[in-house]
Amino acid sequence: MPTPLVPLTCWPGPASTGVPPNTVLTRSGPLDLRRDGQVISNLHITGRVSVHARNVTIRRSRITSDGATFPIRTFDSAVNLVVEDVEIDGRGRSPVGVCFDDYTLRRVNLHHVQDGLWIGSRVTVVDSWIHDLVRVPGSHNDCVRVVGVGDVLIRHNRLDAYRPSTAEAMNSCLSLGLAVQNLRFEENYCDGGSYTIGIRPDLAASAVLFRGNVFGRHHRTGIVARPTHPGVTWEKSNVWFDNGRPVGHE
Repeated sequence: MPTPLVPLTCWPGPASTGVPPNTVLTRSGPLDLRRDGQVISNLHITGRVSVHARNVTIRRSRITSDGATFPIRTFDSAVNLVVEDVEIDGRGRSPVGVCFDDYTLRRVNLHHVQDGLWIGSRVTVVDSWIHDLVRVPGSHNDCVRVVGVGDVLIRHNRLDAYRPSTAEAMNSCLSLGLAVQNLRFEENYCDGGSYTIGIRPDLAASAVLFRGNVFGRHHRTGIVARPTHPGVTWEKSNVWFDNGRPVGHE
């Protein structure tokens, strides 16, 4: 295999995501956050974090699933949740790591869930690492699934759908639902999936942009399904990891 033009360490990984070294964590049970502006930090939370309030921040913490539930869930009243320098461990039991609307993730290490993220509207994900998805009977296994309308930025993340320990490609690094608008997917490293980027034939898309992404070769079928789908722009700056050549319009 050719030597990659840019090393994998240029993307988020174990050294740059999750709880910073030497952080002292205090144990906590599940949290139900209903106070606007609340800041949660330096906790090891076992169970679900339910967010109902505005402008909540969760930082420098670890969230460990205690069952088949969502480690972080935003409800309709939640606005502008920020999660940064957090590790989320689904322990192979959580169906989804974080969902649904109005959140920002920065430097998050998310692993051992069936799906990484479910995204609705007004979501930003940057500098984060999603890996080691867990297959169970009937699971779909996407690093990121956009299930809602849009206004989404996914930038400079490492999305490892492929799981080396089991040699499973899983379903996708990114799967787009029925209707998506105003989505930018840029400067990410993606590896794995049946199609690494799943675009449905019935997708109603508007202003969906893919640019500057880098792709590994552990997919089963191809890198992108339907790169010329109406409403989708797939730029030639999307390239193979190992040789830097454009990918997606072969």
